[in-house]
Amino acid sequence: MLIKEVFSQFLSEQKSNLAPKTYRDYASVIDLFANQLDGYAWNNLDNGDKAYDKAQKKGKSFIDLYDHTHIEENVGEFLDYFVPRKVVAGDDFILKTCPRVIRKLLKWMREKHLVDVTNEDIQAMCENQLWEDTMRDMGF
Repeated sequence: MLIKEVFSQFLSEQKSNLAPKTYRDYASVIDLFANQLDGYAWNNLDNGDKAYDKAQKKGKSFIDLYDHTHIEENVGEFLDYFVPRKVVAGDDFILKTCPRVIRKLLKWMREKHLVDVTNEDIQAMCENQLWEDTMRDMGF
């Protein structure tokens, strides 16, 4: 399943279960994750530069072209690098909301048999000390 489809289905299912503000937070985090994937996930591909150039010429983004198997491998970079350094938001959004939404996404993907991860795996991916240290070093 393409990443774009995963994100769309996840948000669609969450919308009916969440308060409007909470849903907006979920949508914001997923949008940020999509932006991170489009900017950085190419680096994890063999011949990523060529794939990026080819996609740009076609007007496609990473989530339009690649499947769900690339989500799990990019969670760490999203939470440890992208969010603390590239996202301008309050510390509550960065420290709590982003990891919470990604945890929920990974658990949802597990329920759909898209990833094979345990709760411990998810916790390790989403509660990495590195991003907490980074935020503290940046004054949050």
